[in-house]
Amino acid sequence: MRIFIASADKTIRFALLMLLESEPGMLVVGYSDRSKGLVSEVEASQPEVLLLDDGVTKQATVQLVSDLRHLEHPPKIIVLSIHPQTEAAFLAAGASGFISKSAPPDELLPILRGMRLSDTAEHMPASMTEVVAEREMKQPIHPSNE
Repeated sequence: MRIFIASADKTIRFALLMLLESEPGMLVVGYSDRSKGLVSEVEASQPEVLLLDDGVTKQATVQLVSDLRHLEHPPKIIVLSIHPQTEAAFLAAGASGFISKSAPPDELLPILRGMRLSDTAEHMPASMTEVVAEREMKQPIHPSNE
């Protein structure tokens, strides 16, 4: 599986690189520390998956996801964020998955393995479904402010 890492945080880039290099069948084909030129870099390297840290840009990262989904060969995009409230917006923009930066690294590998086995970008691996469902169950229900 060809993977591109986009994160402004050197520590996150290095940790992801180390994690992925130890996993058979996963190859990091590029990385970037900024959003400027990211669409072109991703298009040139043609990864199957883009790990996109929402801290890579000061612009609207949701718009960046949408732009990347319009490439001729768009990668599946997993957004890494410390803002769980942005998950729905990223998924609506075309992200294939969302994971908290505070999640242990071993949560990412099952998601990537599931993506490697899936035939379509719309398929969500069972592990991701469980993570999303578990998170949803923990969310308090807020009454309408009408």
